[in-house]
Amino acid sequence: MGTRRKPEIIYHFTSPLGLSAILRSRYITLTESNLNIREGNCGVVWLTSSPDVKNHGLKFDENIPAELDKTSIRISLPNRPSFKHWDEWSDRKGIASDYKEALISSANAEETYKTWYISESEIPIDDFLKIENITTGETISIDDALKSSSGLEIPDVKFRSEIDEYIAIQPITIQVLLLNVRLAIRQALPDATEKISWQMPTFWQGSNLIHFAAQKNHLGIYPGAEAIKHFAPRLTEYKTSKGAIQFPYKSFGGEQLHLITEIAEWCGKKNVTSLT
Repeated sequence: MGTRRKPEIIYHFTSPLGLSAILRSRYITLTESNLNIREGNCGVVWLTSSPDVKNHGLKFDENIPAELDKTSIRISLPNRPSFKHWDEWSDRKGIASDYKEALISSANAEETYKTWYISESEIPIDDFLKIENITTGETISIDDALKSSSGLEIPDVKFRSEIDEYIAIQPITIQVLLLNVRLAIRQALPDATEKISWQMPTFWQGSNLIHFAAQKNHLGIYPGAEAIKHFAPRLTEYKTSKGAIQFPYKSFGGEQLHLITEIAEWCGKKNVTSLT
């Protein structure tokens, strides 16, 4: 078998909000590798040798807001010896073959997964060769980004709400979790208004129903003391206080998201009862 010729240029795709976070931290930080969503996982930066953004599983919803669209920003990087070919790397890590096939299929990547690479280390902004907005064709000046006194914004990024901005300033590894939590609560409380209250994303309907917040090692959910008391039998494995629940990031998954949804629904029903 011949030796694969490593490409000279590697690409990382992200959203405008993702790029804003990268410019803040000056790194492409690690995210889930999808080897195992709960146990034995490791963080990676997802990369590809293909400059074409299609069929990498980056856009599952055509109605996704532009600022969250990971098909809009392309970062070009030199291919480092430490970058590993995902197909071979995932096999060495012991990924189950049926899970791997499902992952590739869900991304419509049967023709593209061979272009995937990963880095097990954060990638500093000093390594960037080029940043491009694929949607507009604009090249974003790396020098301008580095020289910026704040390094907080990229050109033309407009936040639709305070909660969008709150999520955008979090590490990339936490942003997806926060977006999923926000969506789950929004579906549970469709008539509530979203705002920032007590410096936290909040769902409000005549009064504050529930808050969530990114902490250093855990997601904080703040539904109030009555909700904590009501759900106490199901919260024994979590650290709680009078009105707060701590969900550690390292064990966060569908079970925790479902519980948060139930708590939000209870808060909504409790609020309706109190208003009638």
